[in-house]
Amino acid sequence: MVSGESLHHPPDEHEEYPPIRCDACRAALQSPDGMPSFLLLDQLTVPLVGCTDHLTQFKTVCGYTTTATAELLNHRPAGGVGCPSCHLAVHNPQQPVVQVQDGAVALLACPRHQSEIINRFHTGLDTQHQLEAQFETFS
Repeated sequence: MVSGESLHHPPDEHEEYPPIRCDACRAALQSPDGMPSFLLLDQLTVPLVGCTDHLTQFKTVCGYTTTATAELLNHRPAGGVGCPSCHLAVHNPQQPVVQVQDGAVALLACPRHQSEIINRFHTGLDTQHQLEAQFETFS
């Protein structure tokens, strides 16, 4: 699945995307009643859906883009979701899904915050690859 693509595709387009091999992610993404987790990253509070392992990986990668600590909550944060559009986005069935290794994470946010989080995830991946490459050269 391409990062930032909608979870729902017309049937003929579905084969073009790698399948989500993580059963727990697939179950979380298909559950209509699932409680989202919440990514706290700088001043952003973004609801996410995925399995625990892939949500944690997503948080870790996004954490490379901040000097603060990225946090993942399994309950609604005390302050709620600050952006009114993000607050309503959980009712939109077509949210972007970001591939995280063999799983996926859905971003239940407004388009502006979806874009920001997806960009930060990609920046975090670049940073992670650079750190791994530097580590390998020193090993």
